[in-house]
Amino acid sequence: MRGSRAVLVAGGCAAIVGAGWAASPKELPTLDLVAPSSPAASATPGATPSPTPTVSATAGATGASSTYDGPVVTNARGDYQARITVADGQVTDVQAVVAGTPDAQSVQINAVAIPALRDEVLAAQTWDVAAVSGASFTSPAFTESLRGAFEEAGL
Repeated sequence: MRGSRAVLVAGGCAAIVGAGWAASPKELPTLDLVAPSSPAASATPGATPSPTPTVSATAGATGASSTYDGPVVTNARGDYQARITVADGQVTDVQAVVAGTPDAQSVQINAVAIPALRDEVLAAQTWDVAAVSGASFTSPAFTESLRGAFEEAGL
């Protein structure tokens, strides 16, 4: 009786583990980061990026636009740096230059949090937006860098 019970429990556990594996995502999400504006910011992997904000201007079909990089903000989950694009006094794009660490959990959280923060900033036209649930390191660090980019842009 004991032997058949042990086989039944082991078989049930194997079925649960197999079902969990089959239902799990096979690929980790990715977060497309933009290239740093200056060569100093991308010098070597593991090096602290330059906290100096950079500004660049480009002329497009709709008029002139400028990009502003916020400062690099470091916390327990890595470095974060935001870049905004401004045209005619309106923020038209928000990008991550640096976002967290290459750790799988950091990438997974940032792949959800950064686009959510981007959408909120574009809708509100301010850096002062609500934090993303589950991103307690990403949200404050990214919004702090956004704040610096907005100040650099004079917004």
